[in-house]
Amino acid sequence: MSSSVIEAHGPEQSIVTAVVRAVAAAEGQPTESLPPLADSINPDALTVCIAESNTDAHVAFDYSGHRVVVDTDGTVTVDR
Repeated sequence: MSSSVIEAHGPEQSIVTAVVRAVAAAEGQPTESLPPLADSINPDALTVCIAESNTDAHVAFDYSGHRVVVDTDGTVTVDR
């Protein structure tokens, strides 16, 4: 079974930053070493989907070889 890295997004950190930081942590690499998030998902659309949702939901996608799940409750989960 794979382990997960969990990062929270909120007023101090954007959804996009939380995703990139969580994946970098999962890889043990600096954020600068990752491919652009836009190669996997539209960052603006991700932000709108999560920030403007008024229901419990999530967006799941693959980024840099990891499955990423962003929940509307503020968590980003990355499966290693």
